[in-house]
Amino acid sequence: MLKLLLVLFISLVSLAMNPPTSSTIVARVNGEPIYETDLGSDVNGETRQDKLKKAIQYQLIIQEAKRRGLERTPEVQSELNKLLYKKFIDLERKNQKQKLTPTEKDLHVYYGRLPLIRIHHLVLNRRTETEKQLADLALEQIKKEIKAGTPFEQICSQFSQDSSALFDGDTDFRGPHNFPEDLYLKIRALPKKTPSDPIEIGKTTHFFEWFDKKPFTSAPASYLQFLQSRYEQEQERALFSKLVEDLESNAKLEPLTSLGSHR
Repeated sequence: MLKLLLVLFISLVSLAMNPPTSSTIVARVNGEPIYETDLGSDVNGETRQDKLKKAIQYQLIIQEAKRRGLERTPEVQSELNKLLYKKFIDLERKNQKQKLTPTEKDLHVYYGRLPLIRIHHLVLNRRTETEKQLADLALEQIKKEIKAGTPFEQICSQFSQDSSALFDGDTDFRGPHNFPEDLYLKIRALPKKTPSDPIEIGKTTHFFEWFDKKPFTSAPASYLQFLQSRYEQEQERALFSKLVEDLESNAKLEPLTSLGSHR
């Protein structure tokens, strides 16, 4: 107790003579430094002396835990490994930031893969038996109209049971940020002004056609930000995948049992 009070007294005198910065060493416990940042923020009106005392006591307990070898237990090693993993990932992400961030040219090319497209959309409901029968009749007629070359927007206006029928099925420009992505990619893969085959989604049947593409220079900033974030995520996955491959190629792996044989 006398030793703790002495350390506190010396530390407080030193602090009074040298105003602290975040990296200032405010005390030493058995040679181990305690930094200004270790004191933390004010909690419940604690005095500086209270915070310093707690930091010293914390350090004393950590040192005793190490003396007893507790840091070598599987539980502690597991938590330490999680921290090391997170620290490594954060540091690697910071170091590779320049590679992850797209140039305007990169973003332009990426936009070419996922442009904003203007879509005509036709919906037939199949929630009840009556609706199913009506939808089947409409479906046959829609296929005939498409085969005959009737403009798809005209077909949407005549048959669609969606509110967009009031606008000839025009849903305005869409991207994977506000449209189911698998559906967006399926529509995007269609030739321009070519209606899709009927697509069943839940208790509804859908037809789609894209008829316009917004130029990159006209794309909203919010969509470009979405694409940039997506691009960075893809680049990051590729970067870490390559890193793991390199580590695996240089690692000595010694599986004790083959997968599936362990009981």
